[in-house]
Amino acid sequence: MTRVIAVEDGLEDLSEYLTARGFIAMPWSKVNGPVDAVIYRGKKLKEITAMPFAALTEQTAEELYSRNSFGVLLVNAEGRTREEIYEIIKNRIYDHFI
Repeated sequence: MTRVIAVEDGLEDLSEYLTARGFIAMPWSKVNGPVDAVIYRGKKLKEITAMPFAALTEQTAEELYSRNSFGVLLVNAEGRTREEIYEIIKNRIYDHFI
């Protein structure tokens, strides 16, 4: 399954890195449907006003279950390498459990 990633403006190098690894990464200002992850940096999400959260999570029940969706993964890129972010998105977790 190809994952769609919304990326904050200014993280274009990260978008290119993720795209090269098989994800669909795009600026969140250009997203027009549900995404699997949102990458932002150093802000509280409530302070980000340009993010169209409603559009990112609107799914019918059929779409939700047919994609085996687990919701939207929010990833703060602050202090993380692009490799760490890739692993977080690929595994859908921040830390390994046991």
